[in-house]
Amino acid sequence: MKPQRCPFCRSSVSLIDSATIYGLSYGFIYLCDSYPKCDARVGCHPGSIKPLGTLANKELRRWRSLAHRKFDPLWQSGVFSSRQAAYKWLSKAMKLPLEKTHVAMFDIRQCQKVIALVESFVNSRQHVTTKVTTRC
Repeated sequence: MKPQRCPFCRSSVSLIDSATIYGLSYGFIYLCDSYPKCDARVGCHPGSIKPLGTLANKELRRWRSLAHRKFDPLWQSGVFSSRQAAYKWLSKAMKLPLEKTHVAMFDIRQCQKVIALVESFVNSRQHVTTKVTTRC
């Protein structure tokens, strides 16, 4: 859904070519009209004007990046059979509908929860592996 207002400063939002921000074009982005005072933005799916998620300022982008760095290895390394299976697990763990379970839609608190859930999941798997291997 196209963002209408910036959730951080309440300014309007414009669709622009990403070259305005990055110097090179990576497609379209929605950018807060108060840029650079407010740097909230969200990229679009390749070849479209459909946003990848919700607008994020610098702090939220940092938290989303941290959440992705914890979560993505679960499906990239084969812990889950697919990206979809990993998001299904996350949806259940976060008690969110699957269609609302995407890091690009999360706020800071939700990103922190992703990090905690993944760390707990990984630690519990390591604990089980350690128990099994020490028995042999």
